[in-house]
Amino acid sequence: MHKTQSCLLEIEALSNETSSEKRRDVLHRVTDLFFMTTEQQTPDDITTFGNVMERIAYELEVEARAELSERISEIDKAPRRLVCRLATDDIAVARPVLERSNVLTDDDLIQIAKTRGQTHLHAISKRPALTSPVTDVIVERGESPVLQEVTQNKGAEFSSTGLGVLAEKARTDGKLLTALGSRGDLPPDLMQEIKQRVAQKIKSEMAEKYSESDMADLDSLVDESAANLDLDSFKKSNDELKELAHQERLTEDDIVRLAKAKRLTETVHALSVLTGLDDRMISHCLLKAEIAALGIICKANGFKSPTYLTLIQTRIGNDGIEARDVARAMREYDTLSIGNAKRTLRFLKVRANVKLDKSQESGQTGENLWQAHNTQQIPQ
Repeated sequence: MHKTQSCLLEIEALSNETSSEKRRDVLHRVTDLFFMTTEQQTPDDITTFGNVMERIAYELEVEARAELSERISEIDKAPRRLVCRLATDDIAVARPVLERSNVLTDDDLIQIAKTRGQTHLHAISKRPALTSPVTDVIVERGESPVLQEVTQNKGAEFSSTGLGVLAEKARTDGKLLTALGSRGDLPPDLMQEIKQRVAQKIKSEMAEKYSESDMADLDSLVDESAANLDLDSFKKSNDELKELAHQERLTEDDIVRLAKAKRLTETVHALSVLTGLDDRMISHCLLKAEIAALGIICKANGFKSPTYLTLIQTRIGNDGIEARDVARAMREYDTLSIGNAKRTLRFLKVRANVKLDKSQESGQTGENLWQAHNTQQIPQ
């Protein structure tokens, strides 16, 4: 390394240049030399490199230091003092080393987490692996975006105390609640509590949109969904549904995928988006109405027979559906014409747009749909 030391001395002499552009070039040369000689460096060599890079970098603007931080963030033998100083710098400089550098120890991370702001905490939360002493501090000091990030991090470990704090904060944070429920390392009792909270949150949101009689139909759907809920998949699926609906790319296959996965609330929403019917009508037809009413909705939208069968099989309730009823429904579905189904559905949509007295709104939309078809109360 004698030749390297000599080069460093020459470069350090060049660093006395007053031009910012030339000094930045010098920093590049030092960094390049450090990378090329990493395997041959002794601890003293690393310290020397660190001292030179640090002195030049901190006489330059933030952008130069951010570039340096990015370059050395994945070097395990990077100069420790330099990395620690970069980690407490402006977040544009600190982020690369906070997210990736293995030079930083748990003690370093804990100290930074205790003394720096939310942006630094957020960067630490993205590290591939985090021990519970570090996450304890993040959970204690972090605000909602930080808590969501660290909770979603599969490489983050949490103490029982940390999980308890997260669960308490999730009481008033729906996104954190979903993120927490997606973890596979929750104790069974805490997971059950989280799922119950999710169900209650969904019911509260629905109660703002639906009447008390409507909610009687929806409660069982929500409880069944929450009991079998994979919260991580639930969140991802909801995001995907919104995006597909926005792009008008939601398909029959998406409906089948959701129904088979027992994601019933999502199935209802997806059917609503795809058919143009509101969630209330869809959920009633899926849960309590004559199953043939669901068949009219499916046939009017051109769904294949296996899709209708899949939706029938999601039916919940103590009694379930008899095999003979399923067979009869499938025979009727095969003989039902798309034209008749569309006319029936069109008739119901017109009725749904008419303002009815509260006493007339009994929630029997599914039965009305089937009765309308049977009694031919529609234009042929």
